[in-house]
Amino acid sequence: MPTPSAAGGRPGDGSPAALAHALLDTASITRAVPDRMRVAPAEPLPAGTLSAAQELLDRVTLALGLPEVEVVGEPDGLTAVELAVSRRLALRAPGAVADGEQEQAVRSALAAFPGPAVLVPARDGTPLRCWVAGPENAPAVAVVSACGMPVGLVARWLGALAAEYRVVTWESRGLFAAADGTGLGDLADHTLDAQSEDVLAVLDGFGIAEAHALGLCGGAVVALAAAARSDRITSLSLWHGDYELGGEAPKTAHQRDVESLLTMVSRGRAQAAAMHRLISRPSTLETLRPDIAHYLIHPYATPELLRRYGLLNGAIMSADCRGLLDTPQPALVVTSDRDTTAHPAGSKFVAASLPRAELRTMPDGDHLTAFDGGGELVALAREFLHSVTVPERKGT
Repeated sequence: MPTPSAAGGRPGDGSPAALAHALLDTASITRAVPDRMRVAPAEPLPAGTLSAAQELLDRVTLALGLPEVEVVGEPDGLTAVELAVSRRLALRAPGAVADGEQEQAVRSALAAFPGPAVLVPARDGTPLRCWVAGPENAPAVAVVSACGMPVGLVARWLGALAAEYRVVTWESRGLFAAADGTGLGDLADHTLDAQSEDVLAVLDGFGIAEAHALGLCGGAVVALAAAARSDRITSLSLWHGDYELGGEAPKTAHQRDVESLLTMVSRGRAQAAAMHRLISRPSTLETLRPDIAHYLIHPYATPELLRRYGLLNGAIMSADCRGLLDTPQPALVVTSDRDTTAHPAGSKFVAASLPRAELRTMPDGDHLTAFDGGGELVALAREFLHSVTVPERKGT
């Protein structure tokens, strides 16, 4: 994922550049929470510098058009969400800011890949926050991320593929607040049908006739459903998919636990609020990878987000995928025996059942490394994409 280094700052160095990039990277949360977000510095600030840190933070957030954030001296009493944002911001005592440095930092952050969202209407009118990159006339790839995850989690995939492909992605319907401060908007439909229709709506929004669908985790299910719905999805790659397959494949303890949680919180606002209080405890961060915790915690940031996540991801995790496995498009199915999040047996069954699928079981990597877009995975994706998009190789 691109870092602030090009703008003269490195993550956590206290510069306006690093701060601007980190603020945009955590904006999905600060826009979604109803109250002013509290954050603590990376380490105790020298006496008298807390107000200077707040002043710099205020100037940069204002210039970026983001909600105000309050600096507190110590992390004690902060929620898991506030701690995750604090760790990403990594506030330090600000040094001297050169003339024009703040303005340049803000311009660079706003222009950084993957850039600002483009709003595309879903077929039921729900606004979808979308991104597009790469040559307009190149073969298209729709990156279908895991439900509820901010775009930053797949930014490396977008950057790795955009040199050769027209790459599009979007954030889950109803789970991300608009930049204009109007809030989450209505969740008109949470079904898997609606989420698979969103794949096609995004293609429509960017004038793309057909695309390869690259699905990650629950996004693999959405990609499968979109391919079953339309031959505009010409091929698939399904990475560490989280599938419901009845008795055909076991599930991990994590899958069973998350399904139970989603069922509970989707029942109503009272249940979601009660579970949110438990998830807000700082101990929640112990189970999240530190460098991406601010992404992973997004759908748990408020009771309403959690309730909607229960509906949306619950629809994905409970959908019996066996009815989608006659999908005729060529497919690459990728998993790892080290995945303790989504059971690799599910991917193996899917690959064995799809008419034109190839299974690759990677020797290394867990569930989350699939999102990292590392060199070996990108090379595998490019090899498969080449086989299904180069005219003389298609169908071989």
